[in-house]
Amino acid sequence: MALRLAGALGWFWRGRGFYGEGRRWVEEALEKSSGTSSAMIRARALGVASFLAENQGDMYRAQAAAEEGLRLSTEAGLGSVVTADFQNLLGDVAGIGGNYERATELLEEGLALHRKSGDGRAVAFTLANLAKVVVAQEDFKRAKELHEEGMALSRELGGAEPLGAHLISLGYVYLLEGDLKRATALNEEALDLLRKRGRKDSLHVVLDNLGWAALLQGDQERARSYYEEGLTICKELGDKMIASESLEGLACISASEGEAERAVKLFGAAQALCEAVGYRHTPEEAALREPYLATTRSQLGEVAWEETLGQGRAMGLEEAIEYALSGNEDPDTPELRTSESRSAGEPPAFLTRREREVAFLVAQGFSNRQIASELVVSERTVDHHVSNILKKLNLSSREQVAYRLDDR
Repeated sequence: MALRLAGALGWFWRGRGFYGEGRRWVEEALEKSSGTSSAMIRARALGVASFLAENQGDMYRAQAAAEEGLRLSTEAGLGSVVTADFQNLLGDVAGIGGNYERATELLEEGLALHRKSGDGRAVAFTLANLAKVVVAQEDFKRAKELHEEGMALSRELGGAEPLGAHLISLGYVYLLEGDLKRATALNEEALDLLRKRGRKDSLHVVLDNLGWAALLQGDQERARSYYEEGLTICKELGDKMIASESLEGLACISASEGEAERAVKLFGAAQALCEAVGYRHTPEEAALREPYLATTRSQLGEVAWEETLGQGRAMGLEEAIEYALSGNEDPDTPELRTSESRSAGEPPAFLTRREREVAFLVAQGFSNRQIASELVVSERTVDHHVSNILKKLNLSSREQVAYRLDDR
């Protein structure tokens, strides 16, 4: 029964972002029921274990579960659809690890099996996965063709999940090509779709894409807000892969603002997370980061650069995200340090720049929704900032923020 439930709840856990919870339950069920359940029930649970592990960047477990599932489906004769699903999972893992030839082979075999079965939804998903591998091999033309086919099929079927996947990835293709307007439009459509459906499994990916699009267009504040919101979701999901991308985006912003040491720490943290997942940047992706890396090297010097990079690499996922979201101020600095130099009504200086903006609007009586609209961020991001403000100021309610600022 536990395996049945795990297999049935897989898409719910994924869609709502309950990666950690789902993995705990499915792994426990798999361990306790080894050899005692039907092949199909166990195979479905293995599929859930694989794709949840992949989404958290645990590629070793993702591959092991998918390989066991593929052996089981073959030995038990579970059918081509089940076999294709596991080939797709293994193809994803191979692609993330840079084995593009193997990834292409597995995904094309899976695509052929799904086409034969007539499962349009599975075909749409496989087209999206194959397109990502094709992009990594710099064949943008074919990637666009695969995405266009997948989008058309998804709209025909009314499937929000595969449609969102194609919008996000196609938008990323345009981003790498430099068509930032098209990249932004596609990802904004995906963002609207995912928010309406209450999905978390791809929301942080969209936010990361929009962050890069904004950064490359010179809108650093908008980029920062996208990255920060995405990182709060990455922390909740335990997603190392997308966290590394957004950390690098914030590193680029810090580098452009002259905060070289902070930028290098963020680059180091992102580098370590990326290596933990086994992902390698494409030449186009590396080219986006290189100018900012070069800037920090010139500002710090080689010895200091390597030492600071090592400090960033030593951070874990949560520590890196907390550092990225904390701003440049020392949260342990006593509030009285600058109290005499601030005018009444000015938010405390040890709040981050964004927290000071939010605190000022809270004191004016703005709701979180109104603040989100004013600052062009999501309500979730505002919720995060308000929570930090109350904690740092040792307050129990948002109403007290106005009194604290008035006292100053």
